[in-house]
Amino acid sequence: MTDPFKSVLKDITDVCKFELWLRFYFTHEEEGQELRLEVPEDIMSHIKQEYPQLSAMAERMNGEAISPEKTQQMLIRHISQSLDGEKYEPAMMPSVLNSKSFEVEMTSFHMWVNAHEDQLEEKVYDFQEWMEFFEAWKRTEQGQNTLSRLHTTSSTDNAPQQ
Repeated sequence: MTDPFKSVLKDITDVCKFELWLRFYFTHEEEGQELRLEVPEDIMSHIKQEYPQLSAMAERMNGEAISPEKTQQMLIRHISQSLDGEKYEPAMMPSVLNSKSFEVEMTSFHMWVNAHEDQLEEKVYDFQEWMEFFEAWKRTEQGQNTLSRLHTTSSTDNAPQQ
């Protein structure tokens, strides 16, 4: 039997990672205009075919002005509509979103993207490739050290104040 927490954690972090992947490759700014997410039609077709569970979010975001606040709202909306009460018990969402495991996974993912930005910009890599690259990095010595440090820091930060 699989651990429900780990399953919810994977699904939620996949949503968040996918959103970052979308923004990384498909954010455009016209002179003096807001940032917009503009996913080419062929990529959107690929997303619908390969990532049906994430395609609704991509469709909602496509063509829209984006900001940190709007992005956060889109993520919460997608998680609420596709996972919360649909696939998992509603009580699971807050426990996962507020967990050390979620924080460590997303922080390490952002660190990985920042550290590999030049390589990731060489071409538009598929989302699945990003996931494979990230998982491979987590198995490296650098990845293991980063994860260990984040777990330790996160544990210390969450320790009760005296």
